[in-house]
Amino acid sequence: MIIDVHAHIDLLPEKKAKEIQEDKKIKIVVSNSVNLGSCKKNLEISKKYPKIKFAAGLYPEESLTLDKYKEFEEFLLKNKKEIVAIGEIGLDKTEKLDFEFQKEIFVKQLDFARNLNLPVIIHTRKTEKEVLEILEKFPELKIVLHCFSGNFKFVKEGIELGCYFSIPTNVVKSEHFQKMLTVVPKEKILTETDSPYLSPFPEKKNEPAFITESIKKISEIWKTPKEETEKLIEKNFERIFL
Repeated sequence: MIIDVHAHIDLLPEKKAKEIQEDKKIKIVVSNSVNLGSCKKNLEISKKYPKIKFAAGLYPEESLTLDKYKEFEEFLLKNKKEIVAIGEIGLDKTEKLDFEFQKEIFVKQLDFARNLNLPVIIHTRKTEKEVLEILEKFPELKIVLHCFSGNFKFVKEGIELGCYFSIPTNVVKSEHFQKMLTVVPKEKILTETDSPYLSPFPEKKNEPAFITESIKKISEIWKTPKEETEKLIEKNFERIFL
């Protein structure tokens, strides 16, 4: 069975959530949030479709404020039994939000995850160095580096910190992610789509079912049968989320 640890199911038509629930090939999809609005929507989806699990997070978007963070924290405490991870959180130098404020909010969410004993799913666009430096201060956390595009010096640092790496479906054409599969230990690899983004099919929006394309490529690189690849990734998922 296949697992998608990083999707945005709230951005897909509801019929796709229903299809995910009915797809016997899909075991679990973790729907990541980026603001309070998407948190509320993903919570609703997870209650209606049990295969879809809810990750609550604040992405460093321009409209984020301290008041919005406080409202988010209250929401987390109210719904903590429904949350499987804090995500998607992190830093992004392409965003207009003040970078020092980004770091402040990021650390607050890491602290919250530690207090609730939840894993974190992390975004690192052009901020791999800064994110890894901060994560060094949180050795207790189970960390998933989502779609990690940093150079292999930073990949090595992530491995040394014990991070997991979720490989997106564009691994079918990305030399960077294909190389990561030869560098990162198999026990630290997860699969993701970032749906509706990063589709392996240029003419289609991404969706969790397309993880089957990732499994084909990963199995080819690892020289393992597809069933064995799926089982190994399931075990990796269970060590973090169950």
